[in-house]
Amino acid sequence: MISVRNIFKDFGKLRILNGISCEIEKGECVVIIGPSGSGKSTLLRCMNMLEVPTYGEVWLGDKLINDIDPYLHFDAIEASKTYANLVSAGMTRDEAIAKIKKEDLLKKHEGPAFKKICREIYEENHLDINIARSRMGMVFQHFNLFNNLTVMQNLTLAPVKLKLKTKAEAEEKAMELLRRIGLEDKKDEYPSKLSGGQKQRIAIIRALCMDPEVILFDEPTSALDPEMVGEVLDVMRSLAKEGMTMVVVTHEMGFAREVADRVLFISDGQIAEEGTPDELFSNPKTQRAKDFLGKVL
Repeated sequence: MISVRNIFKDFGKLRILNGISCEIEKGECVVIIGPSGSGKSTLLRCMNMLEVPTYGEVWLGDKLINDIDPYLHFDAIEASKTYANLVSAGMTRDEAIAKIKKEDLLKKHEGPAFKKICREIYEENHLDINIARSRMGMVFQHFNLFNNLTVMQNLTLAPVKLKLKTKAEAEEKAMELLRRIGLEDKKDEYPSKLSGGQKQRIAIIRALCMDPEVILFDEPTSALDPEMVGEVLDVMRSLAKEGMTMVVVTHEMGFAREVADRVLFISDGQIAEEGTPDELFSNPKTQRAKDFLGKVL
């Protein structure tokens, strides 16, 4: 479903993600945990290009949604002048590739053969980011509802504007989802009249109105009062039980233990450990995970 391949993300001189690779399978609920500032939300935002990776690639199914990273394609490396020069100087293929990757040598000027093969790889595999985002729902920490639009207008805006549904079809879908979460009576209300828990449930079904293949949740309960957290987690639990593919960044360890198929523990921009909830919570293997879980459980 989603393939993250050797993602690095730099903000100026600060490196936030340091070579993360992971696979999200269809129907999985993958929960990402870790200390604040470890790169959890940045990884999630790189999955749908709200943050563009500095290096690495993100694939949705069999399609690439960012620029190619030539370091991940041996045929591109071997088409470079840098590679030809190193082999001519006596290096083996593997030695030349290792040196190019280690020293980041493809930043130097390359010739038309290298550029041509990079362009061919891109054109053969690339998926427009707007199409990709229509297949990947996103639920944010702070709801991001339009305060000048009613609940119904918030829910139908994107599918109608993107011509995925007619207005009537979009409203029918929205009402079906509002009934599901018990908020059908709020369809004509404005977000300012809703509680935090109601806003977040509306934000979740706004993502569902696009009929996504996967939903990304970026700490969806962290901005809520404690008594409102449960109603949002209940909606997420029901989605997981129905087989929705979900990637969730959260500090709700009980939810992670109960619902996740896999848990990724991120520390210092890397996946330090991963496993099933039982494996990770009951028997963490790294000292960093033990220290973190000891404080939050």
